[in-house]
Amino acid sequence: MMSFLDYLCDVTECRPLPGYRLQMKCSDGAAGIFDMSGYLDHGMFKALRDDALFSQVRLVAGAPTWPGNIDVAPERVRSDMIPA
Repeated sequence: MMSFLDYLCDVTECRPLPGYRLQMKCSDGAAGIFDMSGYLDHGMFKALRDDALFSQVRLVAGAPTWPGNIDVAPERVRSDMIPA
């Protein structure tokens, strides 16, 4: 079983996809799809329902980040992404 420490890595590539998904690559070599749709009804993530804003994702310090200080921790991306 993997522990939390197994997921300590940075996101090195991030590309928005339709359906509020992100194509990701991580510093440990893992790659996959991270589905943001389950987050969009909560707190700061509600703003990302706007497709124009969602498409502005950039990497800041290894984390997917949007304008307005919206981000997702790289370890969350790594633990929840589906391998591609």
